[in-house]
Amino acid sequence: MAQNAFGTEKEALTTGEVARICNVAARTVSKWIDGGRLEGYRIPGSRDRRVHVSALENFVTAHGIPFTAEAPQMATSTRVLLVDLDRTATETVREVLTDLGGFTVETASDALSAAIACGSSVPDVVVFDCSAGDPVAFITALRSRANFARTRFFASGAAFPDGGISLTRRGFEAIIHKPYSVRVLLEAVTAPRLNARHAG
Repeated sequence: MAQNAFGTEKEALTTGEVARICNVAARTVSKWIDGGRLEGYRIPGSRDRRVHVSALENFVTAHGIPFTAEAPQMATSTRVLLVDLDRTATETVREVLTDLGGFTVETASDALSAAIACGSSVPDVVVFDCSAGDPVAFITALRSRANFARTRFFASGAAFPDGGISLTRRGFEAIIHKPYSVRVLLEAVTAPRLNARHAG
């Protein structure tokens, strides 16, 4: 598939990707969408928005916005998907990681919403809270897709009956105990890929 003017083959972009292309803050992109200036849509069951490449092309042309090709910048950005019922917590984590730079963070409230989000873009890291659905069914479904071979999966939760052993045996790289700090999460997702371990 040929790349578009933004240096990517994707048909839809996250607000973070649009922000990098247009050299603005992600919140600015959200305001453009909410104000009706830029055509976008929300992922069902999530607060995350998407913008079709064609809509962005029309927008930057109409408003004379200079932009940069996305692909070179995406190479240094880690895509993180947080799947958790606690939206307040995920929004806090998203804001902190986004402010740190080097992360594109998306959120989903349940397994179905997460699967839909993964359909439009493949995350580098998925942090799946066990209250959001069946973690084994979720990771099994995604691991069956070839393009998820390099995605790192972490399971989070307040308690694990067997210490999380069954989950690490099914493909989760680490268990992150809740409540966890952003520092603990950051250490987990930036650590070298190792055998299953526990965090927090």
